[in-house]
Amino acid sequence: MEKYSELKELLKNEKGAERFIAYCQKSELEKKNGQSKNPFFQNLSAKKLSDLFFRVSNEGLEFDGNHITLQSTGINYDYIAYKNKMLNVYPESIIDLQLVYKDDEFSLAKNSGKVVYNHEINNPFSRNEKDIIGGYCFIKNKRGEFITTLTIEDIKKHKAVAKTSYIWNAWFAEMCLKTVIKKAVKFHFDDVYQGLNEEDNLQYDLEKTPIDFETQIKEAKSIEDLQFLHSKMSEKEQEEYLSLLKDRKNEIQ
Repeated sequence: MEKYSELKELLKNEKGAERFIAYCQKSELEKKNGQSKNPFFQNLSAKKLSDLFFRVSNEGLEFDGNHITLQSTGINYDYIAYKNKMLNVYPESIIDLQLVYKDDEFSLAKNSGKVVYNHEINNPFSRNEKDIIGGYCFIKNKRGEFITTLTIEDIKKHKAVAKTSYIWNAWFAEMCLKTVIKKAVKFHFDDVYQGLNEEDNLQYDLEKTPIDFETQIKEAKSIEDLQFLHSKMSEKEQEEYLSLLKDRKNEIQ
């Protein structure tokens, strides 16, 4: 394609350019059920693609097509990319990013600036997405020690306003981890992550009010209320709240 010949010229001698160009070409040609899997690539000019490449490069990161990818909203950084950014700026950093499941035991304290936490994983081989109750991110480097926690309810609020719900549905645990580390660095390292967070915010409709389905189901007064809530849910949410809907329906009847 002429577009990619132009892109090669724009990225001549740039580190990682060949990998980026190969990723873009493959993504544009990729098909599913006879249809383009990534139709948005057709609207990305060589100049636009080069701008996206340099936006990643300017963050001190290299586009790898794995932890950093392109989607219809722009650049997508996963939680590994967020960790790599921290290690680029503060190589001495210790980062502990984990999800907490319902059978785990978690405690947290802070004493004179020192973070003390304990996470006991009681059933390491029985960890289903539906059993996630929250997550935490501990960061220690020369700027100090910091820990940020989010409940699963907090995390689901981010999912509810996401423009890319298909990514959340396919990679829920990974998106939970990304949400936790993004919140952690926004609180404590906003000067370092301003560019990444601005880019990532393009994936969310920040004016959209998330629906707290769990609370609304519990407060529903009629079968019609439950049917209305069910109609507002995605297929994944309908599966997630099926038991709660049935229980509330039985209570009402």
